[in-house]
Amino acid sequence: MKIRLSIHPLSNPWRRGLTILEMLVSTAMLSFIVLGLTAMLIQTQKAFKTGIKQNTITDAGRSIMDMIAGDLAQMSDAQNTNVFTNVFGRLNPNFNFYWDLSTNTPIVNYIYSNNVSVPIRTNELNDIFILEHTNTAWIGVGYAVSNYPGVAVGTLYRYEASMNTLVPLSTNDLFAQFSNSVFNATFTNSYWHQIADGVIDLRISAFDQFGNENDNNLWYTYGWVSYPIGGFPLQYTNVSTNTLPNSVELEFGILEPDTLIQARGLVIPGNPTPLANFLSSNAAPKMEVFRQRITIPAASR
Repeated sequence: MKIRLSIHPLSNPWRRGLTILEMLVSTAMLSFIVLGLTAMLIQTQKAFKTGIKQNTITDAGRSIMDMIAGDLAQMSDAQNTNVFTNVFGRLNPNFNFYWDLSTNTPIVNYIYSNNVSVPIRTNELNDIFILEHTNTAWIGVGYAVSNYPGVAVGTLYRYEASMNTLVPLSTNDLFAQFSNSVFNATFTNSYWHQIADGVIDLRISAFDQFGNENDNNLWYTYGWVSYPIGGFPLQYTNVSTNTLPNSVELEFGILEPDTLIQARGLVIPGNPTPLANFLSSNAAPKMEVFRQRITIPAASR
């Protein structure tokens, strides 16, 4: 009679387990895999957050562009209302449309490319006034940037005031209320409302029916333009108060949130140099720039 013995595999004395070295190698490989997946997850999260920020600033910029473009498209002429002759015998009409450079002369005029120190764009902050006529009301709408001291970036404000009847220019008219706030850099009254911060470019150009830029204004070289085309009210003579541009081109630029945080950190009262250097450095700040041509329906063609 033969007796057959069977040995369970787990109790096989010849079966060998993992050595410490093998365990260390497998643990290291697993760690590398986990680190790789973690890095991939972090990069995905960064890309996702960057996309959200980009969409947010793009949507905000487009909304602001649509708002300003809507106001520009409603531009009206003063219909010769309350045009009077001043003591010099010249006409003194209301402004239909006006813009100028920011009252505080900006230090930063150029944004340079990363490769060469050649200016590729000029940033301006224009103060803009638009006269609108709705039913029986005259409405003055304006935009201005309260820039950081001496530097061409700041907070965009919108102005709106209305009157049933236009009063002569240079008194308490719609434009005077706008210009007084702009020249004194006070945007705290009820006519002004904050729109957005980090605005680095707000520029407007006007064109006639042939597509030519209307830059022959008497005071264009001094940094401001008005419609009717002419100079300061004392210089108007034999001009039509109904002149409007055929179209205008609006350019708007706003800093991205991270760049705006950096810019705010460089604002030093009395010393604009650090912020100016940052904005004009070869590593150009990240910004969104929008441009749109708007046709003025009320213009003569």
